Amino acid sequence: MTRPKTAAAAATAKAAKPAKTAKTVLDLAGQWELIWLGGPPSTPAAAKTGPIPATVPGEIHSALLAAGILPELEVGWGEQAQVWAGRSRWIYRREFDWTPVPGARTELVADGLDTVAQVTINGQAVGQACDQHLVYRWDVAGVLKAGRNSIEIQFESAWDAALRAEREFGPLPSPYSEPYAHLRKSAANFGWDWGPHFVTAGIWRGIRLEAHFGRIEQVCPLIELDAGTGQARIEVRVRIDAAPDVRLRAHLFGPSGEPAGHGTAVPRDCEGGIVLLLEQPELWWPHGLGAQPLYTLRTELAGQTGSLDVSVVRLGIRSVTVTEPPDAAGASWRITVNGAPVKIRGYNWIPDDTLPSRETRQAERVAQAKLGGANLLRIWGGGHFASEALLDACDEAGLLVWHDFLFACSAYSEDPKTEALIVAEAEQAVARMCSHPSLALWCGGNETVLGLHHWGWADQIGQNGWGGRYYFDLLPRIVARLDPTRPYLPNAPWSGSVESDPESDARGPTSLWDEWNLLDYAHYRDHDPAFVAEMGWCAPPAWTTLRTALDGAEPDPYAPLTSHFMRAIDGMHKLSRGLQPHFPVPLDGSAWHFATQLVQARAVSAGVEWLRSRERCGGLLIWQLNDCWPAISWSAVDYAGLEKPLWYALRDAFADVLVTIQPLVPGGPVDPGGGGGLELVLVNDSLVSRLELIRLRRISFDGSVLAAAEFRLEAPGGRFARLVLPHQFAVPDDPAGEFLLADWSGGRQVWSHRPDRLTSLGAARFGLDARLDSGGLLVEARAETVIKDLCLFPDRLADELGVPAAVLRVDRMLATALPGELVQFRVTRRDGEPLDSVPSGVSLRAAGWCANDLLQPMP
Repeated sequence: MTRPKTAAAAATAKAAKPAKTAKTVLDLAGQWELIWLGGPPSTPAAAKTGPIPATVPGEIHSALLAAGILPELEVGWGEQAQVWAGRSRWIYRREFDWTPVPGARTELVADGLDTVAQVTINGQAVGQACDQHLVYRWDVAGVLKAGRNSIEIQFESAWDAALRAEREFGPLPSPYSEPYAHLRKSAANFGWDWGPHFVTAGIWRGIRLEAHFGRIEQVCPLIELDAGTGQARIEVRVRIDAAPDVRLRAHLFGPSGEPAGHGTAVPRDCEGGIVLLLEQPELWWPHGLGAQPLYTLRTELAGQTGSLDVSVVRLGIRSVTVTEPPDAAGASWRITVNGAPVKIRGYNWIPDDTLPSRETRQAERVAQAKLGGANLLRIWGGGHFASEALLDACDEAGLLVWHDFLFACSAYSEDPKTEALIVAEAEQAVARMCSHPSLALWCGGNETVLGLHHWGWADQIGQNGWGGRYYFDLLPRIVARLDPTRPYLPNAPWSGSVESDPESDARGPTSLWDEWNLLDYAHYRDHDPAFVAEMGWCAPPAWTTLRTALDGAEPDPYAPLTSHFMRAIDGMHKLSRGLQPHFPVPLDGSAWHFATQLVQARAVSAGVEWLRSRERCGGLLIWQLNDCWPAISWSAVDYAGLEKPLWYALRDAFADVLVTIQPLVPGGPVDPGGGGGLELVLVNDSLVSRLELIRLRRISFDGSVLAAAEFRLEAPGGRFARLVLPHQFAVPDDPAGEFLLADWSGGRQVWSHRPDRLTSLGAARFGLDARLDSGGLLVEARAETVIKDLCLFPDRLADELGVPAAVLRVDRMLATALPGELVQFRVTRRDGEPLDSVPSGVSLRAAGWCANDLLQPMP
């Protein structure tokens, strides 16, 4: 794997003055022709009439979109207009010139073919593919000729292939009707509870010809830290494809490009190892706990006549383990980096677009996760293996990565053919990713043990396997053999054994879904888990994102097209049920849109703050960070890249240091305090002690102060401090007429004794002023009444400001203010360009919403 992928790595490679490589590469990316071979009667005539230009890497859908044969897939009923494409057969073809390299091995390398494909060069078959996740390599020296050559790749309909496999093998139970588990392809392509049904095909990653006299197949730098001496031992394991008379050289360069070590080895049986020792190296840390220095490892394969191949990878010096010390409830579950426990605050990651060729914003999403206080992303098992771009971004940002192997919510066949594919997938993925310091954990899959326990699989599976052999045998052995420095988790959720209920709070990562599906978010406080791998709450995307998806129509929760973008099972009803304890039924689409976004923000942040205040909980992962289309979903950042109020709520709830008010005996949505008293909790996830002065006030909804006091809490690094509130603060005189306000250096906390609809919160009155300031728009709201959760939605100002909605961002949301207080919002452009106009007061008020507006008509 040759990748200087960053400027720093490229500069280091240049400084090392590598010898000229003997490898010849012809990149076959670029323009191809796409030809329809057959499909359903609904196929448009334009798809049948001749070659369609197609860009590689890409998919049939991206080519059909560019040719105008498909409508915009994310607008209106576009999803329904593309079904025929996934049920058709296609050929990609192109011509190229080739100059043979005498004596070299010449191979066609396909980094990703989606999915069932036959490859021919000059009319002769050279290979077949049947796994979207594999890199394929075929010897083609015997079919190439000097000069002009042609290549064709014929793709079968993945839908047809999956249906055929289902008939041959039998049922593989899952929560969905599509037979996705019968094919080694992204499960989400067949539709999910947050995404559309786009059954893709095509050359979705790079493709090239390589002529070489020897090549490096994989470089795995395995790092061990000696806690006593501070020494790092790097075992550089190298696998090659070359003749015996070769040698390996490894050079390590420090974060600033300085030489840090070197070594040589003579490989045997196509494998070699070089050990490098570093004294007192610069350690890589998750962000918030330290820096992210990256070393560069240059490995060269040399023959008798010079350099044959070079690999350049970046690495970080760090250790990672999972610890499970017993406790009174069972066992805790914690990720430890460099010997220090890391309290995890993270997100689940899904494919960032339905079409992989459009996943160009991964670094932006990583930056949003980091800015929002997250320190880990979990790559979910129903998509793809992480790209180098995504992993590089996580390395640089200091975001840990938990990576599922590609299994999701289904039983999986254990037949020999499928097993061989899964072994090859895992070996390629583990070897490719092992240099990335962000990669902290491999997980066998998502919700397959859960399905075995709770989804009635036993009656359907019979004597056939369900995938357990992969999670408990094959995958852990592959990780132990190729990358023993990283921990392995059999499944998520997981409670220590296949016999144990995976949703138990007692040990291992659990998931909390009853709150969204059945209950209210107050019931997050019923749990004291060891770790949470999934929890979440649905809400629509930004107003402009949803309106664009609705083809310009105003969002209406009762309109079929709005419901089309909600894929959660019974999702529209669950949105309504989640609102009802807290707010009246919204009167129009705008109120519905804000109410559901507000409840999402409150729901998830309430659960996060509760879990972070629990001393045994090792961390939590929110479902989900991102979206692959403009869905009404669990995401914090919508498909257009706009942060929902949830993102802002979690930025506060994910802070390294948090002050939160929590019940001693939790209650339900009507009385969340439960009548058993309240406590102040200082959560300190930093490495240093923290002393906080907290100003606590009881406030009437008319704005008057009923009681006030100051408290000091001090928590050592990585610990908690607690204070049971005195009766005069914990027990209200009028639960419907007052609330608690806690101000501290990190912000403001609000505790409501009753849901808003049962309180005397009145109509919002505030003055608005806006002016240009240092290239941005400064918006000031002067409160005349108590205002709860005031938000300014910059995308609603886009038309008047004359900029695309996705370009605008605001620095804060969800501000609670007392009469006379000033709330400031700063709106800027993401691209750094200045704003040059000020919107009208009417537009500003229309872009501003607060909880009061859901109880009383907006003035």
